[in-house]
Amino acid sequence: MKIPSREKNFVNSFSILTGPIMERSKKISFIATTLQELYPDTHTFLEYQKDYELLFATILSAQATDTSVNEATSRLFKECPTLDDYTIDNQDLILSCIKKVGLGKVKCQYLIKTAKILKEKYHYVLPKDRKTLMSLPGVGFKTSGVVLAELYDEPYIPVDTHVYRVSHRLGIVNDKLSPEETEGALERLFKGHHMIHLHRQFILLGRNICLAKKEQCEICPFKDICKYYAKKKR
Repeated sequence: MKIPSREKNFVNSFSILTGPIMERSKKISFIATTLQELYPDTHTFLEYQKDYELLFATILSAQATDTSVNEATSRLFKECPTLDDYTIDNQDLILSCIKKVGLGKVKCQYLIKTAKILKEKYHYVLPKDRKTLMSLPGVGFKTSGVVLAELYDEPYIPVDTHVYRVSHRLGIVNDKLSPEETEGALERLFKGHHMIHLHRQFILLGRNICLAKKEQCEICPFKDICKYYAKKKR
């Protein structure tokens, strides 16, 4: 994978030796500051205009890439411009729009059922609390966190595969924690920081440098404080 020049230039210009036994508070501050310098301007990876569209896009993103979801929703949101369009009568149309994101039939039913609940129970208004959101079809812990953090700036760091991998490799959370527990740990560690911004920054680091395979440790600005890299060097 080609590494963006920004990451290469950044790590080449960074000369401070942090060391693997840095105090946790300093390590957390260093991570937050460095991520901000590396990725100063972030925005949501999913394209939407209305609140419920972000919810639907996030539901569709399960086991799918953001690119494939954005391609699907670019058509879906045109063909179905209101919540009233997500009905059983339109399920073939909806499925034709989203079939390429995977699990199309299941996700189609999620959208239709969720739209019905939003209309009938919540009067077309998206719930703003996590427990209620998670009661909707297709909405789990991560999805609810993404929606609330993106839309209302709630202090969540939703944990996807990238956030989980990066945080565990860095050694700032216990290896045995589940994704949900990892989120809670990260939110305590980075209290006072802009959570959704950190969420996106962790994702970008995971996509560009801390890859699942063929990780680019040699250009990573965190290699001197990284638990994973320290093990690799042994």
